[in-house]
This record gives sequence, structure tokens and C-alpha cells, in this order.
Amino acid sequence: MPKSILVVEDEADLQEIVRHVLEHAGYRVATASNGAEGLALYREVSPDAVILDVNLPDMSGYDICRKIRTEGPRAETPILMCTVRSEVVGVAEGLDGGATDYILKPFEIPDLLARLRRALALGDA
Repeated sequence: MPKSILVVEDEADLQEIVRHVLEHAGYRVATASNGAEGLALYREVSPDAVILDVNLPDMSGYDICRKIRTEGPRAETPILMCTVRSEVVGVAEGLDGGATDYILKPFEIPDLLARLRRALALGDA
């Protein structure tokens, strides 16, 4: 059965690109455009991994990451945080908040896929 990935990204074009790339790579993908929708889908779908934008319109990705870690339903779910290069100072905050890994925008598709495979492997271990 293919792994399921939740992508929480408010930029519609980027969300669609990531969804397409992940589906082409064989993953099942659910998408959300804001934090509240992302948390609701996370609880409903219980994905194998989450790709989470840091800057969302209603709450930060850091807050969502902490909620996943403390409220579950699967607190160990791998979380890849995404942020633009100019905000790299927040990487430590994300990792301290429970993120599995970080990817900086703009990113290369092979890098995203490699980090996702690594995060999923760690989650299965």
C-alpha cells in the first residue's frame, strides 16, 4: 500500500506541484491550505508523513508541529518543515519543536523526495 503524505502549503501553485510530484512518485497525497484545515486532515487521514509550510495564514507551522507531537493521533509522524531561505534562523525552532527535517524553498524535487524517503524510513524504524 502506498504511503500517504499530507502537504500543508498555502501557495496554491507550489501545493499543486508538490502534490503532482508526490503522486507521480507513488504516494497518496492529501493537501491543505491553512493550519486548521491541515490539523483536521491530519487527524482524519493519519498520514505517514507531513510536509508543512512554516508560514501559513492562520497559524505557524511550528504550532502545528507541536500540536501533532503533543496531541497525535500518531505523535511520531515524520514532519518535514518548509521555509524560504531568508527565514533559515527558524530551523532550530522547528527542530526543537519536533520537526524531523527541514527543506528550504526554493527546493529541488530530488532533494524533497530524498528527504521524504529518509523521514519515512526513520518513521518506520
